Amino acid sequence: MPIPEAKIFRLNWRKDKGNAQKPLKGELIALVQSAKVTHIVELLDDAVYGNTEKEWGIYRVVKAVWMPLEGFNWWSLPHQKEIFGIEDLPPNGAVHSLSRTDQMPQFNQHWKDLGGLQGFQQHLGEILLRIS
Repeated sequence: MPIPEAKIFRLNWRKDKGNAQKPLKGELIALVQSAKVTHIVELLDDAVYGNTEKEWGIYRVVKAVWMPLEGFNWWSLPHQKEIFGIEDLPPNGAVHSLSRTDQMPQFNQHWKDLGGLQGFQQHLGEILLRIS
C-alpha cells in the first residue's frame, strides 16, 4: 500500500531474483520509463518479496527521493540521452550498475573524461534541480 506523504512503494521486478538482490539497502536507482528518468528511489531493505502477478513476480520496497511534482507534465522530462549522455539504455527491465564498466560500457566511456560517476551524479543533480 503506497503512503503518499512518504512516497514509499513496491518497485516491481520481473521474476529475476538474482537481479533484484543486486542493489543493496540505501543504494539509489534511477527509474527510466519511456526513455525518461521518472523517479530516483532508495532501497529501504535488502529483502526481495513475492508477488502474485505473473510478469512482475517479485518486488523491493523503495522510497522516492526524487520525482516530478504533482501536476508536472511527465512528457516534458528530459530524454535519457540528455541525462545519461548515451542514446540507448538496456531495455530489459533489469537493474544495471553505472559504476561497472562490464554492465554499462557506453555510459562509462562517455563519462570517463567528464568526471566519471561523480561527474554524472553532479550532472543529474543539476538537471533534477532545474526541473523540480
